[in-house]
Amino acid sequence: MDLIFIAPSTRRPSGGVAMVYEFASTMAARGHRVHLFHVAFYQADATSLADIDWYTFSPGVTHHFPPVGPIDVARIPDADVIFGYTSEDAMPPQAGLPVVLIQGYKMLGEELEHPAFLSPCPKICVASWLVDVGRELGVPERELVHIPLGLRHEKYRVTRPITARAPVVSFCHSAHVQKGSHIAIGVLQQVKRAVPELEVTAFGAVPAAGDLPDWFDYRTNPSQETLVEEIYNGSRVFLCASEVEGFGLTNIEAMACGAALVTTDNGGSRDYAVPGKTALVAPTGDVDELARHVVRLLRDDDERVRLAEAGRTFVKRFEWDLSAEMLEAFLERYQADPVGFGRPRGRSGRAS
Repeated sequence: MDLIFIAPSTRRPSGGVAMVYEFASTMAARGHRVHLFHVAFYQADATSLADIDWYTFSPGVTHHFPPVGPIDVARIPDADVIFGYTSEDAMPPQAGLPVVLIQGYKMLGEELEHPAFLSPCPKICVASWLVDVGRELGVPERELVHIPLGLRHEKYRVTRPITARAPVVSFCHSAHVQKGSHIAIGVLQQVKRAVPELEVTAFGAVPAAGDLPDWFDYRTNPSQETLVEEIYNGSRVFLCASEVEGFGLTNIEAMACGAALVTTDNGGSRDYAVPGKTALVAPTGDVDELARHVVRLLRDDDERVRLAEAGRTFVKRFEWDLSAEMLEAFLERYQADPVGFGRPRGRSGRAS
């Protein structure tokens, strides 16, 4: 197939952007002809691949770096499917059948999120709760497709014994209020009073804004090797205090590396955080319950190891090749019957 992906371009690591890159790279590696259009993103726009050194693309991806501003539609090649569609008039018909990739909700504002859900085309939801959101917003069932994110298990793996780890808790720090970093800080301050030997490692794409206690070890934009070998594999527990997570990729990365997960019930976590079986789960915003969970796992090594091993086994089901197979099967059905997936008759793109 000829596929077009439209993605924000950023010089800094971004989970949501990286997932678009992963879908594009995986499809290119499977032999599809993939065009990736990079568009400006929060004044951090990249102008060449040299500006995106934090991600390694498949060599089969053709990159387009248009000038700052709207994409010049004259530069859009003929294709079968275009990912990143938001408006009926935004792209020419030859760009192909449109698809919206839904990675979150209540993160970017209703003015962006509702039009994406309500556009007349299929919505690929990366987590099952996003399918539920679509239903609540009145999206027809035929337009909602669940294709989970994957994980590169050759990268995210156990390199240190799960049973022999220091009392370290790690978490991903973000300035976005929905990510709950302020809650995580409160949780870990409470845990420190109960477990004085606690050590904390936090990491984020940009320097922390001075809100972290001085006994926290903060890593700015760590390399993948540092993230896997030192942070995830150096942690007994990984903490997620988010109010909302579209999926929560860092959670399953940490689980794959043997850290036991303590998380809020934030939406995305429901696909892998089975309470008491693969993780300990608390209501969003509940500092006391999250702290109790962390203390429990720091004090009860048998319980921690049991959860960590179960979680590591569970997340093996998230695999990019499997996700790509699901995507290919959907695209074949969509091309064969665009109207059946919500496309108005006579507006089915090149595939008509």
